[in-house]
Amino acid sequence: MKVLNKEIGDELDSMYGLVAGRVAASGRDLVIEAYEGAGLSDVEWTDDAVIISLHQGVPTHALPHVLAVALQHVRQTLDGYPHITEPDEPQPEGSDLVRSSLRELVLESDAEAQLVSLGLDRTWENEQRHQAMKGILKSPPADWNEPDSLGNLFIALQYARMSLNHPPEMWKALQKRTEEVLPGAAERGEQALTAVKKRRWGNARNVLDSYVQLRDELGIEDLVKIEDAYGAQH
Repeated sequence: MKVLNKEIGDELDSMYGLVAGRVAASGRDLVIEAYEGAGLSDVEWTDDAVIISLHQGVPTHALPHVLAVALQHVRQTLDGYPHITEPDEPQPEGSDLVRSSLRELVLESDAEAQLVSLGLDRTWENEQRHQAMKGILKSPPADWNEPDSLGNLFIALQYARMSLNHPPEMWKALQKRTEEVLPGAAERGEQALTAVKKRRWGNARNVLDSYVQLRDELGIEDLVKIEDAYGAQH
């Protein structure tokens, strides 16, 4: 399989074919293109296409896993997974990071569970994520340890996400650092971790329950609106 003019092997042929077929059944084309935006990938739905954008800085050996996660995000939408959206009320600056972190905590975990058997190389991604979190924890703002700050919520959700998806031998040092410099955020991260483990993922119902459990446990109803595939609010 060739992606962004790079040969990435055949591990994703079956998954790609299945997702592309389902996208075609919805009357759209599945398109893969390069971009330079934030993050490693992005998925955009239009009337005519589902566009998967992959960061052009991703090395060839890391592309299969980056693409696989993006394909899983397309599959999640096709399967009717719920959406995290912005409440109608005016939102504080930075609240979008809380919503995206909540979304990633559950959806990334769901995606990774589908990819375990493929044994795709995550080394480069793990290193990038590790260094990014290490940099954040080097000298975080003091108010990030305050329970009501958006920084506290952001770190707590990242803490839970990395607890689930980062290699244990790499996470151990970051966990210790978080507990040292932002003990309040680490404690809230454990709370988020416990909440998501109660409902987990695997289908639209479980993901909806996990979103609701996390939102309610963390007390962030004013920052997060949850909408299912039928448009109902939860």
